[in-house]
Amino acid sequence: MLLSRSHLNRVPLVARLNILSQTRAVSDKTSTRKPRSKKTTLLDFAQPKQKRVGSRFETHPDSPEDKTNLPPRDKWRQIFAWVPVNDRVSLSNSDTADTVAECFVPKGSTDKVIIEAFPGPGQLTRSLLALPENRIKRLIVLEQEPKYLDYLRPLAALDPRLTIIPYTALEWDTFDRIEEQGLLEDIETLEWDQGVHPRLQFISHLPITVYGEQLIAQILRLIPNRNWLFRFGRVKMNLLLSEYVWQRLTAPPENALMRCKLSVMATATADFQTKLYDELQPYAQHFHPTLLKKASDTIKISNRRIGVPFQAVEITPLVKQVINPEKLDTWDYCIRRLYVRKATPLNQCIEDLGPGAQSLIPKLSATIDPKTKIREITVSQWAAIVKEFDEWPFAPTDLGINDAKLDNYGGRGLLNRF
Repeated sequence: MLLSRSHLNRVPLVARLNILSQTRAVSDKTSTRKPRSKKTTLLDFAQPKQKRVGSRFETHPDSPEDKTNLPPRDKWRQIFAWVPVNDRVSLSNSDTADTVAECFVPKGSTDKVIIEAFPGPGQLTRSLLALPENRIKRLIVLEQEPKYLDYLRPLAALDPRLTIIPYTALEWDTFDRIEEQGLLEDIETLEWDQGVHPRLQFISHLPITVYGEQLIAQILRLIPNRNWLFRFGRVKMNLLLSEYVWQRLTAPPENALMRCKLSVMATATADFQTKLYDELQPYAQHFHPTLLKKASDTIKISNRRIGVPFQAVEITPLVKQVINPEKLDTWDYCIRRLYVRKATPLNQCIEDLGPGAQSLIPKLSATIDPKTKIREITVSQWAAIVKEFDEWPFAPTDLGINDAKLDNYGGRGLLNRF
């Protein structure tokens, strides 16, 4: 029987505590409330935390002993848990990889020397090697992740056509290592107007971080001066990239949301074609990593996140280059300075090129409406702006593009400066 507060106050202290404990016990049994969670104390932080299974350099217990074949797709997220998954997307579906390999290296290809960057554990690599042997003479793979290398090295042991360079494609020194090993010695150098190079080819999964965009931006910048692989001629590039980057690459002047500096350089230097799109949808059925949670029915294209649609594309350098290699720094300067205010009309921001640049407007009026917004300027109009700026007697002598000088190939380091 429960006592009232007035009766309880007249009970001795020890007896009162016993009554209270019994009362709370009865209350706990009949209560529907959830028990309070234990409070976190400093001692809890001192306790050692349970570590994830394996590490970046250790084999996951679910990994197969024979790494010639890849593990089941549903195990990839666990086995490759220590690989930075937020920026590395790679094909995981073997049937899809076969389709992509056949698209990139179709029937009629002969003695190809292919550089494959960011292959991941090598699903596409395996499909390329499975093509008729006469199509590919040499496959050079660029990969630095230890857990991915575990699944690539057994392939090199089985097929002498495969060479692994255990470094990232985000460092230009990696490509120097290819030449140091003599892997491109038998590549013929063609004149620029002799067509697409029939043997040399570049294939890559493009990282979905800003580094992926920097990589493609710097590669495009090397086309006008025919540097890097383009010193051998018009080398075709095949990429697996996100819809977000694709829209930025190909955005026309009327696309106010996606048009950017990258769009201008891409249009000026190369031809872009989508090779596979529907065959690679939805993302989760073809690529790793997959989302831990169910993907939203409406995925925003204008971002860099896992689950954005991917597609296979082909990029071919244009025969006629709009950009004069000797004026590449001038192009960089004009585009960079003016794109700071991309929504502003040209006549209101041309002074950003230098004091007195307003005097260029009368000369440009025949080619471009001065009220045209910067993001709406076409490549031919950019060429006119660069020409007038270059001939302007009062143009700045220091164009401030030291961080983008890529003309001297070698030792440029990590692609974090474009």
